[in-house]
Amino acid sequence: AAEGRAGRNQGISNGRMIVVVDDDGDERDRVRDYLRMHGFDATLCDGGVELREALRHATPELVVLDLNMPGEDGLSLIRFLKQTCGCPIIMLTATASTIDRVVGLELGADDYIAKPCELRELVARIRSILRRIKWSPARNSERRLAAIVAFDLVDFTRFVHDDEAGTLAALDRIFAEVVVPTLVQWHGVLFKMLGDGALVEFPSVVDAMEWAVEFQTIMASREEAVARGGMRFRVGVAVGDVIVSQLDRLGEGVALAARAQEIARPAGIAVTEQAYQFLRGRTAIALEDNGVRQLKNIATPMRIWTWPAANAD
Repeated sequence: AAEGRAGRNQGISNGRMIVVVDDDGDERDRVRDYLRMHGFDATLCDGGVELREALRHATPELVVLDLNMPGEDGLSLIRFLKQTCGCPIIMLTATASTIDRVVGLELGADDYIAKPCELRELVARIRSILRRIKWSPARNSERRLAAIVAFDLVDFTRFVHDDEAGTLAALDRIFAEVVVPTLVQWHGVLFKMLGDGALVEFPSVVDAMEWAVEFQTIMASREEAVARGGMRFRVGVAVGDVIVSQLDRLGEGVALAARAQEIARPAGIAVTEQAYQFLRGRTAIALEDNGVRQLKNIATPMRIWTWPAANAD
């Protein structure tokens, strides 16, 4: 294996070091050759083991990272890179999952480009990120424990396929008439729109949960949502560390909320175990123990609590 790595990485120039992590050998070579044509060093890795070995010898200026690989996947490697070298990351991915890309960006990736990629676009994005890092003044980022809510419209793709203009107009009305007024009431800060949903920070888990229940209750009786074939939302509630960078929020708290939202029932709410511990004894909202679940790309299984509870009045 060492000989293979040496063979495909030898002969590099003395330019700026870019690490390309992809299990597809042909794609790695294609990207490497084009990067070298444009003055970049290109170190190739077929997965997490080789990436860790490469980082023992040098810190790259940027990592181009395939999101979907066997073994340790790209989202896990994004977390590792941000905790170690902190270098910028471009996700190189063929995935059709919006939530995977969103989680990758929330964990700290700087950009993504679809495979098979247009190499001129990849180089342009690399240069754009490196310019931004070079010329932007250093900004202090605040790290804190935060309550995060993620929510999305169930079957968004189907609704858009059937009536794109009508669906988007209905979503605009829901945000204007339901989401924004209730967020003001519960002190929520909407920091990212996702097309079919949003990410919100709250000052407490109790506020987050009270808002989530109020939102789902309103939507269950909203005539427009019922008339359009049952527009239902999934909500995830989590608490965890986030990094506040300008208007954005990054980190594990955001990733946990997004993954909890994925497993929530339509018109329901999924709450992580840590968030539930903050709620105990502080709210009358009844939650149901949904057992220990393995959330996608979250290393440790955790207990999930759901609303509405089966035995609730």
